[in-house]
Amino acid sequence: MSNYDRPVTFFLKEGQGFILPTKEYSIPDIDISLQPIRSFKDLFQLKALTRKIRSPIVKNIFSARVINMRSIESLKNARRSLEDVYYRDYETSIIHIDDMHSINVDLSYEIRELKKDTYYLEHGEDYFIDYISKLYNKFDQHVVKGLGFLDNLHFNCFITDRDGTTNNYCGHYRSSIQPVYNAVFLSRFASLCTENPIFITSAPLKNFGIIDVSVNPDNVFIYAGSKGREFLDLDLHEHKAFIDPLKQTRLEELTQKVRELEKKPEFEKFFYVGSGLQLKFGQLTIARQDVANSIPEDESIALLRNVTDIVGEFDPDGSVFRILDTGKDIEIILTVDGENGTKDFDKGDGLKFIDSRIDLHLDRGPHLVCGDTESDIPMLKAVLEYTNDVYAIFVTRDTALAKKVVTLCANTLIVPSPDILLTILGIAALKIKRKKGRKAPGIFL
Repeated sequence: MSNYDRPVTFFLKEGQGFILPTKEYSIPDIDISLQPIRSFKDLFQLKALTRKIRSPIVKNIFSARVINMRSIESLKNARRSLEDVYYRDYETSIIHIDDMHSINVDLSYEIRELKKDTYYLEHGEDYFIDYISKLYNKFDQHVVKGLGFLDNLHFNCFITDRDGTTNNYCGHYRSSIQPVYNAVFLSRFASLCTENPIFITSAPLKNFGIIDVSVNPDNVFIYAGSKGREFLDLDLHEHKAFIDPLKQTRLEELTQKVRELEKKPEFEKFFYVGSGLQLKFGQLTIARQDVANSIPEDESIALLRNVTDIVGEFDPDGSVFRILDTGKDIEIILTVDGENGTKDFDKGDGLKFIDSRIDLHLDRGPHLVCGDTESDIPMLKAVLEYTNDVYAIFVTRDTALAKKVVTLCANTLIVPSPDILLTILGIAALKIKRKKGRKAPGIFL
């Protein structure tokens, strides 16, 4: 049997021996075969199947169990199915919206992450890190610097954004299923190096939100969606912030009006690319561009103007809604009371809401905050209101953003890609002195 065909087993050394596997072995109840991908429905169904494969794989890794080789073959078949679209028709990728309309799509994220996963599962972690190190300039220098920055610290709170921070950007949110290697590195760090690991994302919590694209084991992360207005705690209890019923009614009415844009041929594509249409708790988001900039700028601006006009009709004085244009998404957010009148609800407000429900002891550091855009800065500011014992790692190549973060937080590290951040966190968890550690249920370490 060649190394390529041999089942992969993941064990952690304990002294001179090995920790023995004691957890239940998880076997996916489905296989993925080669299949034609002609529509967004096909694409999203295929990616949902990869989640059903990846989630048990992650559980098996943390249970120190072998990886089912059929699962690896299923992930390969998913990748091959997507490659058939990506390289079809002289490298023009066509996905159909309906019988009348189609759109060029960039499936490089989906293909690349599936490639990484199969390499990770077939060759193990050391070879995998060597593999991804070749994808980035100065990878080793960034990782060594990052390990020195964390310096064996055990964090009270690990507060992080997802897309662009711990997960590479995807052109279609429903396709951005968390890779296996990503879940292993993140969950290991969260379990061994932190007490309160929290995802705070602008995406919904569920239907279709961060819960639906994650494959981390249960009870490892607190998942907060809609910028923290709704969250799932470590015991899997759901919490929602209070919203003025009148404002909620206005948001529902606005949502129905925005939905009508899908019926217009010139706007239909925006409901499928990027974030698509996301109905969040206290917020509505519609994409106007994807990460590959596949939408012509004039069409993207036309959507922005139409949505802005619709919001203006519902809220002419701007007391109910705030519009945030990220360049990729149009976010329509219900206002909250601020020091100087009404303001949009941000991730800092979300963090404070989470703290009000489960007491994060924000006055007790150190804390680690990770982000990649301006919208993540409120998380950092909120933590700094309680203590200066705060560390920040931001994933960005934007020098202006990096300067702003460094000005706010002296203990700041800037890295250029999510994979570099993941590697730093994954290795740091193996190096930390095991004096503390929550060791989440389901994590066999």
